[in-house]
Amino acid sequence: MADLSDEGFDDWPVGSGRTGGTWDLALAADEQHAMEVLAQTLRVTANPLGRTQLAVLLLGQVPADLLKTAVIHLRQLLRRDFVGMLPMEVATNILEYLPVQDIVRSASLVSRRWRAVATQACLWRRLFLRRGWRVDADRWAFYSSLPRGICPARVMLDSSVLRVSNALSLASTPNGISALLEHPPATPRQTLDSVLGEISKSYMPQRVLKQRQFISSSSSEASSRSSSPTSSPQLRSPALAIDWRMLYAEYERLEGNWRLGRCRVDRWESAHAESIYCLQFDQHNRLFSGSRDTTVKVWHLADSASQITQLATLRGHTGSVLTLQADDAVLVTGSSDATVCVWDLCTYTRTHCLHHADAVLSLRFNTKWLVTACKDRLVRVWRRDNSYKDMFELHGHDVAVNAVHLYGDMLVSASGDRSIKVWDLERRTCVLTLADHVRGVACIDFDGRFIVSGSSDRSIRIWSLDSRRCERTIHNAHSDLVRTVMFNRTMDIIVSGSYDESIKIWRFSTGALLHKIKNVHTSRVFKLIFDRSRIVSCSHDRSISIIDFAANLPHARMLV
Repeated sequence: MADLSDEGFDDWPVGSGRTGGTWDLALAADEQHAMEVLAQTLRVTANPLGRTQLAVLLLGQVPADLLKTAVIHLRQLLRRDFVGMLPMEVATNILEYLPVQDIVRSASLVSRRWRAVATQACLWRRLFLRRGWRVDADRWAFYSSLPRGICPARVMLDSSVLRVSNALSLASTPNGISALLEHPPATPRQTLDSVLGEISKSYMPQRVLKQRQFISSSSSEASSRSSSPTSSPQLRSPALAIDWRMLYAEYERLEGNWRLGRCRVDRWESAHAESIYCLQFDQHNRLFSGSRDTTVKVWHLADSASQITQLATLRGHTGSVLTLQADDAVLVTGSSDATVCVWDLCTYTRTHCLHHADAVLSLRFNTKWLVTACKDRLVRVWRRDNSYKDMFELHGHDVAVNAVHLYGDMLVSASGDRSIKVWDLERRTCVLTLADHVRGVACIDFDGRFIVSGSSDRSIRIWSLDSRRCERTIHNAHSDLVRTVMFNRTMDIIVSGSYDESIKIWRFSTGALLHKIKNVHTSRVFKLIFDRSRIVSCSHDRSISIIDFAANLPHARMLV
């Protein structure tokens, strides 16, 4: 007979007490009766300690080779899947306290139940908001409302409620829609028309001037927004449509791009005929630039690709446009011709013209105040609620006031006299003077608690209003005058631009240099501004540059 033995396989011998990983219950009748008697004894023993002692006595009679199998079965009895036993809401709250890498790499692989909990949208929403991150709800709603098959990247209009509403309202004006579509988009005309039609049905006109809303950590706030009478019932609630896990992953990659300097630089040569002194871009993807050629240009800044499309050119100044700021409805510009112009962004027309005695070097405004800084050493403050008729002056600087920044009723001004002053606009008094720079202060940024300043002494200084002193100095931050600076404490980032043609990124908390971005400009950098995903800058070389950290992240523009 042929030998059918298999040397590559071994098994427990029959009657060894184990069959397929379980106890062998093929016992004789008397043995089976004895087992039942023992089990009954354990059940009727009321004292848990007595049960334990009886079980230990029984285990002492088990052969050593089978005791290991008994231990395996005992471990199975002791194991409890607490996540599987708890309600989904409670299990989600527990997993929220795990590190994100453990949720992704470990918890989601334990079982189907664990994976279901680890992929809950509410879990990732809480993890997302705990990091201090936010989502632009209006922009997300816009993308959600696009017809199926339409790629948002190809919609060559502003991807916000305001721009679409403006486009619709401008259609009846002579220079309206033709100005918006001065450079025809690559999207077929019928596709663009269908998108405009769909959007006009989805959004109510009342949303045009509505203050920008963000999805907050309060579910009640989210639900109240979705039930707002100004919201269209045709739109899904942004809070329900958002893939929080995907957004969390993209945010992590975006922060990694900032840390590692992974970015793409795009330049638009000759955006103006002469040097570009100032710019701003907003959440509506509008980019505003002011130049020595006396014009202000309005651009559309594409979401998914670093490209800009000119929407309008504003003419009203006779000198260089040195400073500007815009909100949803108004643009304010200051010029070397000693005037400040207020523009209506719905019609691109000038509504007010205010006057100084010399060149206007800087300006800032909020809902209550318009503040202008001048070469004549004065700071002028205008009330916006009465058509700029009420004005007062702040005296205190010895030479030209190069920069101002506004936060509520607090104003910060910086001057060539090497000082930075903090003002209370309601009391019209200076409450603090900071003077550690050894040369003139060229630029400042202010968030209500901290001031970051750049100077012709080539340093960047970080000031705290709590301590009323300079907390940190970055000496020799650039090799020439630091012309522009901006910071974001949530991102822990400072970005600076200089006459030395460079743009640098610094760690706010330590002052450490993270990156020096190369090949951005070929001459002095005059102004820069950044958000979560990109830096936009302008220069004496007449170009506008975009440093994009989200070129490979399709949803990064929705993060704020």
